[in-house]
Amino acid sequence: MRPAFRIIAPCIVVFGLALGAGFGQSNHPTISQIEAMENFAERPTSKVIWSKKVGRIDSDQAHAVITAMILQDATQSPQQVRGLRIDLTEGNQEDHVYTSEEHLGRLIQALDEISEGWPRYVKRIQGQGCFGSGVFWQQEGHAFSASQCVLNRWEGLSVGTGAGSFRFTGVSSSLFAGAITRGQDELKHQ
Repeated sequence: MRPAFRIIAPCIVVFGLALGAGFGQSNHPTISQIEAMENFAERPTSKVIWSKKVGRIDSDQAHAVITAMILQDATQSPQQVRGLRIDLTEGNQEDHVYTSEEHLGRLIQALDEISEGWPRYVKRIQGQGCFGSGVFWQQEGHAFSASQCVLNRWEGLSVGTGAGSFRFTGVSSSLFAGAITRGQDELKHQ
């Protein structure tokens, strides 16, 4: 019975790793999947066929405008891409991040995780620190990420894009989650 166990146990481990890898791929998009809408938008033949501003978030340092949009490019397949563009500015720094419709739920979930976990985190650290969603830790490339922070002389939401960081003083992740949810709802009706 022992020899059979030696063969079956490694097979179970390998199957488990393969199964886990399969789930990981579906739960955590690749860089090319995250940046697909941005790449589509940057094509010279791409145009915006519908857009609606769904949120504006301002602080003393940074500003964000969230716009739901549908892009079209008749020379490509698919010919349409739907999602959000988040325009971020702080001083002379600016960036534009695109998130396609299929990734909006994941983004809202990550922002909600921050809102829900922040009070427990603050009690635990009793000082300084930043708290972000595990969903963002799995993400690479040019995409939206966020951390709620309390630091020596600053408190608020730090938004990263892979190309820069923007500090929203006194802002919570729930404001971004609300605007993104409104954008998701608008896209459902188009």
